[in-house]
Amino acid sequence: MTSMDPFRDEARSRDLPQDEVERWLTTVRHCAILSPAGQEPPAGPVAGRLGGLPPMPEGEPVPELPFLASVDLAAIPPGATDIPLPTDGALLFFADTEDPWSDDDWARLVYVPPGTPVSERAPDGEWPPTVHPAQDLRLTTEPSLPNRGSDTEEFPHGDELGSVWWKRCGEMQPGGPVQIGGYPWVWNADPLTEHDHGPGDWVLLAEIGGEDLTEGDLGVAYWVIRRDDLAARRFDRVRACYDMVG
Repeated sequence: MTSMDPFRDEARSRDLPQDEVERWLTTVRHCAILSPAGQEPPAGPVAGRLGGLPPMPEGEPVPELPFLASVDLAAIPPGATDIPLPTDGALLFFADTEDPWSDDDWARLVYVPPGTPVSERAPDGEWPPTVHPAQDLRLTTEPSLPNRGSDTEEFPHGDELGSVWWKRCGEMQPGGPVQIGGYPWVWNADPLTEHDHGPGDWVLLAEIGGEDLTEGDLGVAYWVIRRDDLAARRFDRVRACYDMVG
């Protein structure tokens, strides 16, 4: 696992209590980071693809939305995340990040069960969406911590501990346009807690961002789901949120 020493060093430089720092580090979650092939340091096996045309189930209409990424769930090993991902099949992520606040249909998630015949197709609409350049994505398993925190009785310095991760994350986790599981990277509103999703144990399923996918801005699309719905593969219950830098 990635060394947490940069986090400890930064916390020490701020004179944060060592026992609280170590307790904060017990909240680390594993996440799967999917990065373009060729990125340094070298990543693991191909586990998805960025852009291109979506490999849609035959007979199912293609969403009239830009296709962002696909994730091969069989390529994500057990323990790579702490969420109950299916062990096979694929997830296809679509989103109109140019105008994500226009209506409720700006994003879509398609689960493709294993063994389903698929074909790469564009939608049949009169105004086809943007097709982003296709790139293979390779997997690494990385630590994840909140980049924002709140002072609580358990963590009196929680706000500053979140700031430590914000500053040091880049040294401890490779950048990648797709993250599966872990804590969301929060710019303004936390997609898990600051939206009215209703009761339940909501978890981050996926976070997708980057200039190549978000029409030139530094936006992030999130897909969140209740843990029990994910375990039961009820992907129709996923919720999508969007946030931008600033």
